[in-house]
Amino acid sequence: FMGSRKRERLFSTGSKSNAYTDFHHTVYHFHCPVLDASGRQLLPLALDALREIAFEPELLGSRIEKERKAILSELQMINTIEYRCSTMHLRELHADNPLAERFPIGREDQILGWDATHVRAFHATHYHPDVADLYVVGDVDPSQCEKLVAEIFRSARARPRNLQAL
Repeated sequence: FMGSRKRERLFSTGSKSNAYTDFHHTVYHFHCPVLDASGRQLLPLALDALREIAFEPELLGSRIEKERKAILSELQMINTIEYRCSTMHLRELHADNPLAERFPIGREDQILGWDATHVRAFHATHYHPDVADLYVVGDVDPSQCEKLVAEIFRSARARPRNLQAL
């Protein structure tokens, strides 16, 4: 997410973007004006950045290492007694399903152990259009927006799920 060159094109436009992962989803969101100061439409840029981030990221080794450090730092910050109690409680509540061991931030041993090949394989397995939803909210013409989405996301192809890659 942080290494997207297309996302960087939105930095000086008053746009904001962020992402988070919960137990079931990764959510990317962009908040941007309809037009920038020069009158240029920003929705095409935001959609193009979103397509790149979700379905065609570079996943460079250097960016993966930088993100690994950020995740490990976040893991240390949330490692409070309240968090540990909460995870213990959730483990008990979900003892009969995978949620008991799959917390959104991940396990430290996986964060430390996965190399760029593992990250790319995980992304190829789990991030593709047939498991994604797109919502566009704002002052946009619905029919023009639908055409724009079809045009920009045309290159994002469904991929067969390779569960052995993990």
